[in-house]
Amino acid sequence: MGHVYSARAGNGVPPATPRTSWSPGTRRTLDRDAPASVGSHHRTFRSNIERRTEVLPLAHCAPRPPAAFRDARGSRPMTAAAGHGARARCRPSTVHDRSISAANGSVRTKRSKSAPPLPLHLAARHRNSIRTQTNRGAFCMSQQLSGILTALPTPFTADGKIDVAALGRVVDRNIDGGVDGLVACGSTGEFAAMSEHERRLVVETVVEHAAGRVPVIAQTGAVSTAEAIRLSRHAQECGASVVMLVTPYYEPLTEDETEHYLRTVAESVDIPVMLYNMPGVTGVDLSPETIGRLAREVDNIEYVKDTNADMSRVRQLIHRYGDVITTFGGWDTLILATLTEGAAGVVAGSGNVVPAELVSIHRALQAGELDRARAEWSRLYPLMESLMSMPFVPAVKAILNSLGLPVGTPRSPLLELNSETADRVSAEAAAALGQRAPLPTTAPGKVLRSADSRPLCSESDLPPSRHFIDGGYVGSTSSRVLDVVDPCSERVLCHTPDGTAEDVDRAVAAAVTAKASWARLVPKDRSDALHAIANRVEAHGDLLARMEAANTGKPLAVAQDDIAGTVDTFRFMAGAVRAATSMAGGDYLDDHLSVIQREPVGVVGVVTPWNYPLMMAAWKIAPILAAGNTCVLKPSEQTPVTTLKFAELVADLIPAGVLNIVTGRGDVVGARLSSHPAIDLVALTGSVNSGRAVARAAAEGLKRVHLELGGKAPVLIFEDADLAAAAETLRTASFWNSGQECGAACRVLVHESVADRFVEHLVREAASLTAGEPAVDGVEIGPVVSKAHFDRVRGYLERAQRDGARAALGGGALDGPGYFVAPTVLVDVREGAEITREEVFGPVVTVETFRDEEEAVRRANDVPYGLSASVWTENARRSHELPARIDAGTVWVNSHLALANEVPRGGFKGSGYGRDLSIYALDDYSRTKHVMHNHAR
Repeated sequence: MGHVYSARAGNGVPPATPRTSWSPGTRRTLDRDAPASVGSHHRTFRSNIERRTEVLPLAHCAPRPPAAFRDARGSRPMTAAAGHGARARCRPSTVHDRSISAANGSVRTKRSKSAPPLPLHLAARHRNSIRTQTNRGAFCMSQQLSGILTALPTPFTADGKIDVAALGRVVDRNIDGGVDGLVACGSTGEFAAMSEHERRLVVETVVEHAAGRVPVIAQTGAVSTAEAIRLSRHAQECGASVVMLVTPYYEPLTEDETEHYLRTVAESVDIPVMLYNMPGVTGVDLSPETIGRLAREVDNIEYVKDTNADMSRVRQLIHRYGDVITTFGGWDTLILATLTEGAAGVVAGSGNVVPAELVSIHRALQAGELDRARAEWSRLYPLMESLMSMPFVPAVKAILNSLGLPVGTPRSPLLELNSETADRVSAEAAAALGQRAPLPTTAPGKVLRSADSRPLCSESDLPPSRHFIDGGYVGSTSSRVLDVVDPCSERVLCHTPDGTAEDVDRAVAAAVTAKASWARLVPKDRSDALHAIANRVEAHGDLLARMEAANTGKPLAVAQDDIAGTVDTFRFMAGAVRAATSMAGGDYLDDHLSVIQREPVGVVGVVTPWNYPLMMAAWKIAPILAAGNTCVLKPSEQTPVTTLKFAELVADLIPAGVLNIVTGRGDVVGARLSSHPAIDLVALTGSVNSGRAVARAAAEGLKRVHLELGGKAPVLIFEDADLAAAAETLRTASFWNSGQECGAACRVLVHESVADRFVEHLVREAASLTAGEPAVDGVEIGPVVSKAHFDRVRGYLERAQRDGARAALGGGALDGPGYFVAPTVLVDVREGAEITREEVFGPVVTVETFRDEEEAVRRANDVPYGLSASVWTENARRSHELPARIDAGTVWVNSHLALANEVPRGGFKGSGYGRDLSIYALDDYSRTKHVMHNHAR
């Protein structure tokens, strides 16, 4: 690898640390006989004082060297390194006269006037950055800076620190895009808002990550001359190729003050210096005459970046002072004009967004293809105009965030763009890139918090730390309790008993005692009891909704919807039981009449989940009681409060022992319910693993099992679908209850021809969701239920993104207390990826594409689950045929997650068996009996 070693000594400047980098205009030759300086593959350079650097004739400036000498991207010519037989090149407008200062041995370069600048097409080729592949796989530069230099942003973490990992990704994006160099700590990098330590860290990170692939220009200008010197020396020592100096900006300086500052800092280092003229920001305008004079008198001032909307300034620098300084433009809307005027290149913050596109324009100009360059520029210009018409740094960061390259927000006093402006500039960036830009959501951490510190429900509203058995609250046989936690604040709401097997036995005994009398009631009596329960729940609906919201974190409106669903379930089952009839019999044998009857199963053990605590309990309790059974129910240990309160509220409406609630953990209470010999049927709504455990335990006693397990609902969107309607539906169907819904539309399969358009619709819809605490008006999405589940969902997201998925929206947690996960849309998802096959159970939607109907059906069925699915199409044949080919218990057409008590809910495959809701649930909780009468006797 090439190293630049400082020969200057005795002037207070410490020798530069040997570095792996681009070798700038100051030429040195490799001393093959010198000892290795840093490791066996490092060699020192010494000044070649025996000859002058030669200027190659134009005949040697071949624009397309043989293929063997092109780099991996195939667009950049390579040549052998200096000292390996190649003739050194320098820019055609300058001859470097090299000598050694007798006083200190430093390299001094004198410049002499030369011929006028070359024509554009020759000058551009001649200035092309020549790279050489060394024996360690890195590049060294044997020519002057030229081409597209990207001014890097500085990524910040949520807590305001430099995000080193993100900065490395930005470096890679630019180098992969083919840029010719990187500027660290420029104005795009927000250097003025950073400490000296932070600026050093950024330069070190960029140099280390660039690893010699391109030159690194470190902007080291500061308000204080001393600080600028310290930063400049540090940049040289850590391996920067060039130092860039902006003028002090705290007050306008006189011309003498400005020149003194620039001379002093430039002379403190050995590497080339680029002056940074930015009068619109600093208030100091370096005139072309001043710049020319400094370049003539200070040896290592070799470049200037002129950030000025006036092209006449650039023309003067190029045509009047091109013999002493190399000019770079810095105004993004003038990139094409600057390059065609003959500038060596541009320093552009927009290079972060469109690096390959700017490089392509530069390459077209090098090849003399002006029409192609103009055509490509026309596509980029609307973006450039927008960037320059708004706060530049916030705009660049908004775009990079939208492109899936998180760089955080600008540092105060800069503010991030409002969502409308960010959406607009991101869309323009997408057009420039020839792709659809994911629309950004509200900034991470925007969770609406209640200004009212009062809790949703009082301590007196909450149930006591007891079970509900045989018509009343009873204590546990154990003193252990479980915390019930508010997932918004992470505070403990209350405690419930950590139940035991003995507690279950007591509850089962009560249910056994009550079952005979309850089963003997005629349907009307049971129906009346269920109607009374519905009325009681409705009357206390506000309290129950507030308790549900406090325990689960779901928005109050969602909890109120749960209570309304609970009421309707009891009313439906109250009517259904009166309409149920046994099958009419017949004489199938002589003198014998057969009658088919439905009768209660007996005692049903129930385990309910935490996502809809009371409504899921109602889906079980209502048909169980309607069919004449008694019940022992274990609610989720995380969300037991409304189920206990429900039992308390309805205790006087049903006989004691008909409904019993035992709280506790699944491996104790749930396991005992599944294996208890007096339990006749076990019903579970829960995970696949829980279903397996219940089925295994129940098998020992040959019990019947009713399982409603997980889901991974595919959403098939065909090219003729109403994309806007589908996205609007998925706004609810995917994110309702924070995605904690077995039938959630979590896996979109969209036809490849309309995928980009659909994602744009979906991201826009999902981005409009408002996250916050339950009591805040307008909140639509709350936290997930617990810390354990929060970590589980985040784990899925992190692994998916490591696996190549890109977050078009969201992709992680929201800031602040509570278990909030951002509404997330993942695109570029690999077929068969974990996140497309496993139930995440959070506000996460994956988007995959398919080519034809056969592939869509195959991939829809290629998951372990079969609970629900939807098909979106305007094709009549497809709308009738496809549901039969999809292996799911419910298939919606041009809809999703539409539920009614009149229709069954249940699945196939890993989603379990048995049906909730409708008269099919009554069948599940009853048994068939054949009675045959011999009517001849």
